[in-house]
Amino acid sequence: MTPIFGRVSLLRHMVGKPDCSADKIEKSLGHIEWLISRYIQRATTLLDIARVTTGHLKFDPVLVNVCPLIREIAESVRPLAEHAGSTLDLQLQPEGLTILGDRLSLEQIIDNLISNAVKYGGGTPILITATADFKNDTAVICVRDNGPGIAPADQSRIFERFERAVRPGEQVTGFGVGLWIVRQLTEAMGGAITVYSEPGMGSAFTITMPLQLAKDTK
Repeated sequence: MTPIFGRVSLLRHMVGKPDCSADKIEKSLGHIEWLISRYIQRATTLLDIARVTTGHLKFDPVLVNVCPLIREIAESVRPLAEHAGSTLDLQLQPEGLTILGDRLSLEQIIDNLISNAVKYGGGTPILITATADFKNDTAVICVRDNGPGIAPADQSRIFERFERAVRPGEQVTGFGVGLWIVRQLTEAMGGAITVYSEPGMGSAFTITMPLQLAKDTK
């Protein structure tokens, strides 16, 4: 909370001064918004860790229309992506992509993957796709960046708790549990997560979930 209070205090001192412009206020408010968002994400992560490690994962299965949910999450992450210099390109199946799962957990999964692409993508374009694989009766969600990629030796361990694929000298924030939580939530809903990456060629994280053929969605 200290960085948030510090930025608010700075903004208060800034307002009313001759050199205080609307642009400066807007930038300062944007930074405060980012700090609050990061604080909420960390608090949510700690709650997720507690739920998983104590075996208290509880789901409220409903029919979820995947594509509108992805659009909603992408719009919430877009300001952070623009700040990092990344664009979000959504290529989603028009309709009928429905799964039976916990909406909040699915939201956490997608939000984590997109946020990670922004965080580690190095300001490169991010592609988000959602399609139906009718042959295997699965919904397929993929988040792809064009960042530095992940070495083959690191691709399995990044799904473990407190593990990250960080290059020498690279400084990143967080607990190193995001992908571990994503895997736990995905598998608990009957799905799977995979990663395809080559150093220097970006990374693609793919979620597959059992597809539901239903007329009514929530």
